[in-house]
Amino acid sequence: MIHGQLDQSWSTEDSGHYMEGEADHKLLQCAGCETVFYHISRWHSEDYDFDYHPVTGETIYTHPRTIETYPTPEKRNQKPDWAWTTDQIDPQLHRILHETYKASEVDSFILASVGLRTAFDRVTEILKIDANLTLEKKVTALLAGGFIGETEANTLRIVTDAGSAAAHRGWAPDQKSFKVLLTTLEQFIHRVIVTGKEGALDLTGEIPARPPRAKKPPKPAP
Repeated sequence: MIHGQLDQSWSTEDSGHYMEGEADHKLLQCAGCETVFYHISRWHSEDYDFDYHPVTGETIYTHPRTIETYPTPEKRNQKPDWAWTTDQIDPQLHRILHETYKASEVDSFILASVGLRTAFDRVTEILKIDANLTLEKKVTALLAGGFIGETEANTLRIVTDAGSAAAHRGWAPDQKSFKVLLTTLEQFIHRVIVTGKEGALDLTGEIPARPPRAKKPPKPAP
C-alpha cells in the first residue's frame, strides 16, 4: 500500500558536461505484516545499458535503477528459529544477536565479527563466568566448568580471536568465513543457553535404570 509518493527529477551542467537523473520516493506499507518502510528508486544518465531494436536495428538506451528500502527487510531465514525467542531468556543477548545479524545482512562483517565476540562475552556472564577474565581465560573457564569440550574450546578461541582482530585491527572476514564463525557461536549459544547445560541431565530420572545382570552359575567341580 502506498501512503505517499514524490518523484524528483534533476539535472546539472558543468563545463559543457550535462547530467540528469531522477529519484522516486515512496512511503509504503506491507499488506501482510503491516510494516511501514521507505522505498527509493534512482537512475542517472551516466549509468546506462544499450540494446538494438529487433526490427529497426535502432540503438535503445536504458538506465538501470538502484532500489533501496529502509529499514532493510530482515532475512528471517538467516536467523535460526530459536534466536527469535532469546529475548525471553536474556534481552541483552537478544539485542546483541539482533544487531549482529543486521550487520551481517548488509555485509558489514567487521561490525558483525565484533558482535560475535560481544555475544560470547554476554553468554559467559549469563553462565556466571568471572567477568574480569580475558576472553582466552573465559574459554578455559567454560572448559573447566564442563560447559564445553576441548574441540569446542578450540573453535570458540578462533571466534573470539576473530572478534578481537575486527575490533582492534579492522580485520574483516569474507562472507564464507563469517558464516563459519557465526555457525560455531550459534551452536554454542543454543546448547548452553537455549537448551541449557542441564537439558539432558534433566532426563536422568525418566530413563529406566539398566537391570542387574544375572549372576553366572558356578562352574561344576572337575
